[in-house]
This record gives sequence, C-alpha cells and structure tokens, in this order.
Amino acid sequence: MTIIDMHLHIKYRSRCSNLSVDDLYNNLSQRFDAVCITDHHLLKPMIYNPFQEIKVFFGVEISTVMGDILAYGLKSIPIRNKHIKAEYIIRYIHKQGGLAVCAHPFSNRHAGFADYVYDYNFDAIEINGALDKNYRTKAEKVAMIMDIPTIGGSDAHSIRQLNTIGTKFEVSINSMMDLVKAVKDNNCKAIRI
Repeated sequence: MTIIDMHLHIKYRSRCSNLSVDDLYNNLSQRFDAVCITDHHLLKPMIYNPFQEIKVFFGVEISTVMGDILAYGLKSIPIRNKHIKAEYIIRYIHKQGGLAVCAHPFSNRHAGFADYVYDYNFDAIEINGALDKNYRTKAEKVAMIMDIPTIGGSDAHSIRQLNTIGTKFEVSINSMMDLVKAVKDNNCKAIRI
C-alpha cells in the first residue's frame, strides 16, 4: 500500500503558490509515502530536493478551454496555449501512455469541467482537498457513473492547505510507471488524511 498526495504546487514553479519545498518537507503528514508535484505547465523535476524518506514524482496541471487536466507519466508537454482544447490534450497524454485526470471538476474557484466531464475520455477524477464536501461528493458521483477511479490531492498552494486528501494505492508505487499502471488498473482511491 502507498499513499500519495497527487496534486501540489511549489513556490517559484507555480506563480500562484506560496508553498516552498522546505514548507512541504517540514509539514507533510507522516501518513504520506510520496507526493506528486503538479505545477502549472511545468514538468521538469526540481533541482533542490530535500526528501529522502518519501518519494517525489512529477506530473503537470494543464489548462484547457474547458477546464484543468492533471497529467501523469508524460515525457513532454505541449506549448502553453490559452485556446487549447481538452480533446487535444487528452489525446496528447494518451499517445504518451500517460494518465489524463479531470482536476477539480466542480470547483467554484478553479477551472473545472462541471457536467461536461462526461464528454471526455478521462482516466480518473480528482477529489480535491481544497474544495468543500459538496464539490467532492459531486466528483465522487461522476467517477462512479463513469466507472473510473478517483485520485486525491490537496491542491496545496500553502502550508495550511496540506494534509487534506491523498490517494491510497493498493499496490506499492516506486515509479511513475507503477503509478500510471495502478490508476489504469483501478487500484487506487481518494482518501481523507
């Protein structure tokens, strides 16, 4: 079993974040075995990484005209374009063998797909720790109707947003390939921390 926060933003990598690497290191719950940093339109690993006890993976949050998509298992990302369509990004992700996850689908603060989520070929639905229970419940219902797994992420941009929700994997996750396979095999679910 492995528990991962699948959606975090780091200061200087995401303009909207105040969460430093040291803040994350010093305040992350001991329940987590790993984190996945998903900065906006930035896939490259961090140069400074103090973590030794937990694994650090890198995904990316990509904005589309319809809403935000979390992508995992990519080698490259397309050039940022405010007019990019969700269909294109999902195909781009799938061509690389990666995961396309609908980020915060019913958010009133973030770009979410809302009921249009049903029109897209997502691999999972995010249960977002930055949102209240009503929005999380709607996302859980969508995943159940679409018969796809949920992943959990705090979407932390600050210390106070950490340690809300994570993803529990029923298998050991030691690499991004393990993570992608586990989600595709539906061996995970969002949990409260």
